Amino acid sequence: MRNTAATEIINYCRDDGNGFLIAGDAGFGVWEDFQKELPNQYINPGINEQATIGLASGMALSGHKVFYYNIIPFVLMRCYEQVRLDICYQELPVVLIGIGSGITYAPAGMTHYSIEDIALAKTMPNLNIISPSDPVQVQKAMTYAIKSKNPTYIRISRSGEPTLFQQDIDITKPLYLKKGVKKAIIFHGSIVDEVLQASQSLDDVSIISLAMLNPLPKDEIIAILSKYEKIYVVEEHFSDGGLGSILSDFAQQNKIFVDVEKIGIKNQYIHKIGSCDYLRKKLSIDSASIIKKVLYG
Repeated sequence: MRNTAATEIINYCRDDGNGFLIAGDAGFGVWEDFQKELPNQYINPGINEQATIGLASGMALSGHKVFYYNIIPFVLMRCYEQVRLDICYQELPVVLIGIGSGITYAPAGMTHYSIEDIALAKTMPNLNIISPSDPVQVQKAMTYAIKSKNPTYIRISRSGEPTLFQQDIDITKPLYLKKGVKKAIIFHGSIVDEVLQASQSLDDVSIISLAMLNPLPKDEIIAILSKYEKIYVVEEHFSDGGLGSILSDFAQQNKIFVDVEKIGIKNQYIHKIGSCDYLRKKLSIDSASIIKKVLYG
C-alpha cells in the first residue's frame, strides 16, 4: 500500500511544481526515484519531527501542497503539539502519511507500534482520518486528501496487501465484502487479512470495510447501526479510543440501540516480542479469536 501512496505523490508532484514531499529520514527503498527525478521537491529534515511539522505548515501557508511521510509514531505522537497547533488549528491541507499501522512493525516493539493513533488523531478537529485496507483504498484516500481543504491523516501498513476493491469505489462510504442478515463485522486497516480469513467460517455475517473514520459517513452509518442486531468492530488498535468507540458514541448520540462489541487490543502496553501473526494470537485479534467471539460471544 505504501508503494501506491508513493506513486500518487510522485504523479502529483510531477504535474504540480508546488507539490513537496517531506520524508523524515524514512522510506528508504521507496523514494529514490522521486529524489532523482524531482530533487528540488524532496526534503529530508532527518530525525527532527517537531521542526518538520513546523516546516510543513510554513510551506503550506506559502501555498505549497505538502506530503509528510514517516512511521506513525513520528507523524502524530512525537510531534502531537505541532500537528495540533501548526496544522490542524490553522486548517492547513497538509497530507500526513503514517506507515506501520497497528502492530505491522512487529517485532520492533512499542516504540514502533501504532495502536493508539486513532484516539490521538480524533482529538484534533478539522483532521480527516483514513485507514485503508488495500491499494485501491490508498489511491482513493490520496485523491481525497489532495482535494480536501482540511488536513488529512492516512494510516497504512507496511506490507504488500492484495487488492480487494474495484476502482469505482467511494472511499468515504462503507464497503461490503460480504452480506449477512443479523450480524456484521466492521473493520479498517491492516487487520483485513484476519477478518477475511475469519469470514470464511462465518456464513451469515456481513463484512464491512470502513476506511473513512473522520468525518464519518453519517447516513450510511445510521443505516448499518439500525439494520443489525449485533455489530463487531475489529481493529488492530486499542479497543478504547478506536473505531469501536467512535461508533458506540455515534450510536448513543443518535439514540440507536444496538449492541456494538469491540474486538481490539486491550489498552495496555505490549511487552511480548514476536512476529505480527504471533502477537495477533497473543492479543486475541487473529482470525480464530474473531470466529470464536462472533460465534460464541
